Amino acid sequence: PLAIVLSFVTLGVYAFYWIYALTEDAHAAAGERTTASGGMVILFSLITCGIYSLYWLYKMGETIVMAKQKRGMTADTNTPIIYLVLALFGCAIVSYALIQSSLNQIIEHDGGTVQNF
Repeated sequence: PLAIVLSFVTLGVYAFYWIYALTEDAHAAAGERTTASGGMVILFSLITCGIYSLYWLYKMGETIVMAKQKRGMTADTNTPIIYLVLALFGCAIVSYALIQSSLNQIIEHDGGTVQNF
């Protein structure tokens, strides 16, 4: 997606906004907050030198699964582990793209318009 390109072009600055937007959109899709707010996720990740982001990715996987199951959509329950493993191998941006893709599927299922970040 465009967000990956913008994250590289802005040397990661856009990635902070993307994380914020993913967090808020995932919480809205699930109907509940499963982690801290988007701004707090960024702050906690910076304070803990990225350790909180690993927790956040795992919880976002659980949130996506919950949101899909609430809608009767098929959801891979291994999603949280996949996001975490990708991040551990230095591919967290791939996890962000997968979260965005899942959120787009949820929005399409709900009959809304997809946000192309």
